[in-house]
Order: sequence, then C-alpha cells, then structure tokens
Amino acid sequence: MKAVIFDFDGTIADSTYVWNKVDRDFFARRGMDVPEDYVDAISTMSFYNGAVYTKNKYNIKESVGDIMEEWNTHALEEYENNVVLKPYVKNYIYKLKQQGVRIGLATASNPEFYLPVLKREGVMNYFDAFADGSDKSVRNKDFPDIYLLCAERLDVLPKECRVYEDVIKGILSARSAGMEVVAVYDKANDHKWEEIKASAHSYIMDFGNM
Repeated sequence: MKAVIFDFDGTIADSTYVWNKVDRDFFARRGMDVPEDYVDAISTMSFYNGAVYTKNKYNIKESVGDIMEEWNTHALEEYENNVVLKPYVKNYIYKLKQQGVRIGLATASNPEFYLPVLKREGVMNYFDAFADGSDKSVRNKDFPDIYLLCAERLDVLPKECRVYEDVIKGILSARSAGMEVVAVYDKANDHKWEEIKASAHSYIMDFGNM
C-alpha cells in the first residue's frame, strides 16, 4: 500500500446529518416528504448532477442553479462552523504521514464544503491530492473515475491504493478500479450495514485501532 484514499461525508467527516436536514427542509418547503430512495440515488452523485436529478425526477420548478444555491445556503454554515472529523481520524492521518503513505480525498462533495473542515481540523496539509465533485472530467461514484483520478494525482497505481468508503456504490466502484476497499460504519447507513460490509474487502467501525 503506497496510498490511502478517503471518501469525505460519512467516512471521515461526521456530516451526514447536514444533508439529511437539507433534504428534509428542501422537500418540506415543497409539501413533500423525502422520497424513500432519494438518499441512495444521489449519495454518489456530484453536487451538480444531484441537482439535475432532483429537478428532473421531482419536477422542481426552480432551475438547477437555484436548487444548488438553496442547498449551499443551508449547508455551508454547518460545514464552516460545526462539522467535525470522526473520532480517531486525525490520529490515523498523522500515522499514515509518518509512514510515508500518500493521502488522497475522493469525494462527490465540492471544495467549499470539505476544505473548511479539513482546515479547521488542522489536517488539510496532510493530503497530497484531491478529486471531487467539481471535477467535470469524472462521472459520479457509480463509476470508478474519481478514484482513478485521485490515484493518478497521487502518482500511484490503483492496485497500490486502499480506499475508505461508507456507501455501497462507492465501495463497488473503487473495487472495480482494482483498489483495496475498507467499509466504514456510519450511523446514517446503519440499516444497510450488513450489505455494506459484504461489499468491501474488510470493514471498520471507526479508526480507533488503525
């Protein structure tokens, strides 16, 4: 293993509560409950693609840009001020760096969400490469593109990477890229944890014993 690639939301960041609230409020303002399959459908999409999907699937009258702006407005304050890294994540990042392992982030999120958290938590400079939802050259996490791009930016081969992910689609895509994949528990996915565990090479409940 020459490199570790982390997903962000739900994997190293305790942030899924933000999007659950954004989703609830977004649909409530339109007199709807959050559709049952909505979170699973958009969990691996980029910010833009998620807005396109939401507009088309649910006939939202606002433009894609307006939808994104609405989401931004309600999520940014949380990321800038309240979202923190999960327990033991910083210790593991420090350990990897001491071992000379290159560290990447592959997330469908946009930089305005994850960068404030990494900066505030004091770990941004430990990351050697980023691939995110603002990269228009990659498809969503239903495909391995973003993991391959991150590996390329880390200057390592896919088989030299270990990926930490919390959602099934991301796990399967990273595996299809030829990478070792570790499933990470997140309470938001508790109802699917057995399936998530089975989809990865291995799993962890947290980063405490890494």
